[in-house]
Amino acid sequence: MKKILPCIIISLFLTACGGNDSSSDDNAQTDPIVPEVPEVPDVPVDPANIHDLVPYVNYQTASGIIDNINFDNQQSGEYTADMFNADFNNEWGKVTGKANVVDRSGSNKLAVTHPKDNYKQGITAGKDLNEFDELYFSYEITFGKDYDFSMGGKMPGLAGLNSNVSTKPDGCDAVGEDDGFSLRSMFREDGRAIGYFYHQDKTKKCGDEIDYQHEGKDFSFKREKTYLIEQYVKMNDANQANGIVTIYVNGFKVLERKNMTFSENGIYAINYQYTQLWHGGNSSDWAVDRDSTAYLDNFTLSSQPLSYTK
Repeated sequence: MKKILPCIIISLFLTACGGNDSSSDDNAQTDPIVPEVPEVPDVPVDPANIHDLVPYVNYQTASGIIDNINFDNQQSGEYTADMFNADFNNEWGKVTGKANVVDRSGSNKLAVTHPKDNYKQGITAGKDLNEFDELYFSYEITFGKDYDFSMGGKMPGLAGLNSNVSTKPDGCDAVGEDDGFSLRSMFREDGRAIGYFYHQDKTKKCGDEIDYQHEGKDFSFKREKTYLIEQYVKMNDANQANGIVTIYVNGFKVLERKNMTFSENGIYAINYQYTQLWHGGNSSDWAVDRDSTAYLDNFTLSSQPLSYTK
């Protein structure tokens, strides 16, 4: 038994006991034994986890990625407007607040600080894109522990510009037929999240405000929670109100509209990206009452969803 027991144990790893014996075929190769991985059953996702679980995305290997901007190769320290415009290939861009690359939990993030008693101080930029009929745009954001949401502020989003029109679809300008569209988001008081949309059929002087909703209630961002926000836009057919915009937060759908008109005659498509984070509004009522920092990462354009399955 003393000799049999080791043989049994060794046989779990070799094709036969004594498999290294010199009488074996020198050219024979034994395939390694690969343990079978049990299939993991589908488990219902707790809707409360929208604040707690950020979907894992491998930005190096995920299919469909057109462009990904992160800050892994940047040194910690000040992030200037020149760096911002070079990294994002912006048509125009400004750092009006304070921006720094910082290490958080072993990963570099872009820290954008809005200075106390100021508004419209942060980052703002516009980027020309190729023309897309449909496109996914995502980024990660974490509002710091002392963040003052104040009355609200602008967040990134996709847009479509008509090169024959001088004004952009923002800034509380009217949008006429084929004057372009922009689909940014905003945070409002206490972190309440909305879609902030300029489109052909908008009903307000500024952008139409559409609440993010989760479990039938208005959704609000929490401080010190990371959110992967993913926006999907599909152009409408010419002379039809069938354009689509959806927004997901950490893989949960929080907004969807399927009756949008982005271009009345279909003469342009999704061709612009707004990268913005600032408070306002056009008055000091929007100012923050303390220095407020948010952390950004992984700005990504994709032809497929990254945080959820179609």
